[in-house]
Amino acid sequence: MELPANPSCVLVQMQATTLSETAVYRRMRRHSLGDVAVAQIASVPQDVVALLDEVPPTALESTQLQLVHSGSLILEQDGEQTLYSAGDIAVYDASRPFAFRYPEEFRTSIVQVPLRILGGSGPGSGSVSGPDGAGVGWSGRPYAIRGGTASLGRRLLGDELRTISTASSARVIEAARLLLSEHAPLRRVDRVLPGHLVAAVREHVQLHLADPHLSAATIAARFHVSLRSLFAAFEHEDESLGALVRRERIAAARHLLLGTDLGVADIASSVGYTDTTAFIRAWRAAMGSTPGRWRRHRG
Repeated sequence: MELPANPSCVLVQMQATTLSETAVYRRMRRHSLGDVAVAQIASVPQDVVALLDEVPPTALESTQLQLVHSGSLILEQDGEQTLYSAGDIAVYDASRPFAFRYPEEFRTSIVQVPLRILGGSGPGSGSVSGPDGAGVGWSGRPYAIRGGTASLGRRLLGDELRTISTASSARVIEAARLLLSEHAPLRRVDRVLPGHLVAAVREHVQLHLADPHLSAATIAARFHVSLRSLFAAFEHEDESLGALVRRERIAAARHLLLGTDLGVADIASSVGYTDTTAFIRAWRAAMGSTPGRWRRHRG
């Protein structure tokens, strides 16, 4: 296995689980082409989950184009699934959580290109002006390049992947840029300027405290930013995003403990905890006692 030499192009790390009970095989080659990362994989059926927490901070936010040579691919991102058949090219934002399922034996090539190199052509890479002058942007949602366009993409990218070398990186990038700029779907998106992101996230957290699925991943998806961009927005704040969510939930629970007769389990559920024990543990860490004892001392 050949690993990337340039830390900025590290291919997103993934955890694979084999689905086959028959003879198992998995062949994978990885390459570095400057800022571009490439993987070529052949395997029995498997589930794959992206491990974005293991991506080093020096890595760049990227788009991935995946050529499905044989078999099929089910891509899940933002709670939606997209099916790709042999001959299709999958395009998705590699900076946000995603997972694959390959339900049968497959062969695929993955090309990862930093968004800054694509010049705004990739999912989630920014906004442009539409024909009517209105603000539109890339949705960041996965999509498929199929049919004749996919054949063009296989020729443009596939020819380069057969003879990988550092000198071919510019042509790989140009092929990716051409495909994305011509065929990525534009749609109106509700974007938040970077300088306003923290304020918007704070408001979003307050409005959705009861949602047990409130997390960095769902917040990033709501505001069409990567996890890395979301965390970076809080780097110079007094508290992290996780600390903000915990503090707001504890504050909401305080009001319920003082102003209602709800039991601890109901209060935990009302502020987004599905596990009462986890709520009590968080409360104790913040307040120094259990919710019940704290309520009695103020009753």
